[in-house]
Amino acid sequence: MVYISEIGIMKCVFFLALLLPAVLAANIDLSTYPLTADLRPGSYRLHWSFNVEEQSIRFAVNVSTTGWIGLGLSPTGGMPNSDIVIGWVNDQGQAFLDDRFATAQSLPPVDKQQDWILEAGEQENGFTVLAFRRNWTTCDQQDRDINTDTARIIFSWNDVDPVSDDPTSATYHGRQNRGTLSINLLGGQQQVPPDSDDLQTFDVAVNAVAVPSESTTYWCYVEEFPQDIRAMTHYVTKISPVITPGNELHVHHILIYECENLNATHVGFSAPCNGGGPTGIMVSQCRQGTLIVGWAVGGGDFVFPADVAYPVGGGGPRYLVMETHYDNPNQASNIVDNSGMRFSYTATPRTYDSGILQVGQTVNRQMIIPPGASQFKLFGECSSGCTNTNIPSTGINVFANTLHTHLAGFALILHHLRPDSSCGNGYRELEPIDQNLRYDFNFQQANYLTRVVNVQPGDIIRLECQYSTEGRAGVSVGGESTTEEMCLSFLNYYPRNDLTACLTNIPLVQNVYQPFLTNHVTAQQINAILTARSDAEYLNALNVIPWSPEAVESFQSSIINGPFRDSCFTVQDTSSEIFSNGLQEADAQCQYQANDPCNPGGNPGGNSASVIVASISITIMVSVMALFM
Repeated sequence: MVYISEIGIMKCVFFLALLLPAVLAANIDLSTYPLTADLRPGSYRLHWSFNVEEQSIRFAVNVSTTGWIGLGLSPTGGMPNSDIVIGWVNDQGQAFLDDRFATAQSLPPVDKQQDWILEAGEQENGFTVLAFRRNWTTCDQQDRDINTDTARIIFSWNDVDPVSDDPTSATYHGRQNRGTLSINLLGGQQQVPPDSDDLQTFDVAVNAVAVPSESTTYWCYVEEFPQDIRAMTHYVTKISPVITPGNELHVHHILIYECENLNATHVGFSAPCNGGGPTGIMVSQCRQGTLIVGWAVGGGDFVFPADVAYPVGGGGPRYLVMETHYDNPNQASNIVDNSGMRFSYTATPRTYDSGILQVGQTVNRQMIIPPGASQFKLFGECSSGCTNTNIPSTGINVFANTLHTHLAGFALILHHLRPDSSCGNGYRELEPIDQNLRYDFNFQQANYLTRVVNVQPGDIIRLECQYSTEGRAGVSVGGESTTEEMCLSFLNYYPRNDLTACLTNIPLVQNVYQPFLTNHVTAQQINAILTARSDAEYLNALNVIPWSPEAVESFQSSIINGPFRDSCFTVQDTSSEIFSNGLQEADAQCQYQANDPCNPGGNPGGNSASVIVASISITIMVSVMALFM
């Protein structure tokens, strides 16, 4: 007689659990997935939802095929080192799904640990739908974590199922049936409030702008609120981009400001923001005013929560200035644009008025990033003095945020510090308000935070931007061009107050950049930088500096530890204060430490995916035992 141990039985049962097809749920309800993305319009649509408490995510793919379907999380948008699932529904209506890990540009092998759990699958009218789920973190080294970072989704499909349902027989998808797309999987709004009965819309859009044949153009356009808004306060509940078809890659961002200093003669003004004579100067000055909306390439509709809206009109400003950034790297001369933004509004007030708070570095050439740096950091912040003066005692509640930098930027963290006398520097670091460690310049969707964050008077909001300039021969400076850099964050919050922006400026002067200037720059080089009359002269003077690894490290240390100037902008005035930049070097006991769900002493809830797999295994074990009884 042969005896089989309980462990042996469980191993056999676990293996069987991976092979047996799912019992199909009839008519998968895609409406239960509030978030969607067309990975390939007309061919491949992704649906998903997530649960913050359980830290889990559910997917459904709806693909124009009766063959196999692939979906993956990639580090770069390519196949190697990607976390992939491949699934199909065979001719008998049985669904299959394999958790795999790609080691090369070939059919990825099946994972030993199956963390993507098949829920259902069906085929109808030439389309295949597969539903499956996963934990954000699985503690499997061959799975990629799902978090607030931008996910590089890869996808593929083939019109033929694997032969005899053998996953190793899946044939190549072909060059056409594949693609990649950036998505912030945890940044969407899962409960979109219904439209009001009295909802109206108005557009702010340019009219047949011949985009200049220059690599970068900032275009300013003046519009007036509709008459009903001018007469009485109304409440914006949704803002939608209206981008001219074919210009999606050229319209890089749109910012719209309220402006009080214009009159009816300015309405319809449309010209480059740095041109247009005296009128253009007056219009461009409005870009220092109150920001009503910020949108960037890749973004979609912005819908306010059910109890929040942005108030406009009434006794407030009646004119709007729209700034459009046209990105034209090939310097084409045949681009005509009619893009803008659509505002949906109602006369019915909501519980809270919303505002936008801009945080970051002042956009000017004093923002310097040396060449050859793999992870260079810059900071911009709302200081404790600013928040203590301008934020009410109950605080403000941040519910969404947009992070923004340019081509060298790859990671942004919006830190949150709170006064705490028990910490050596007087501040305790809280969980970041927002962060994206895999930033994609071409996908800048506003993210709804997974939790509303209360910022109190005296708190510090610090934006950290990280850059890689390893492939650049010269210094990068701050500026409006995509080849220049920015470090900005736009916080959507309620209740609205007069605080509009907190911007940090780090002037290139002796007392800030010590000991870098003393040890790595000659007096003649310093003088050339300080007396440069043009941007070209300024860059030439900076590039004369020998940017050795030691010089880059010294320059970084100067920025981290030296003083800088924070400017606090409100509707009424501007105030500034000098502030030490050493707070990110907080005492160890006061730094924020995220819970590690893979640490036995971390998340007490354990790995729910393991519980699910164990449950499936037990169920199948009972079925298998019944066959032999």
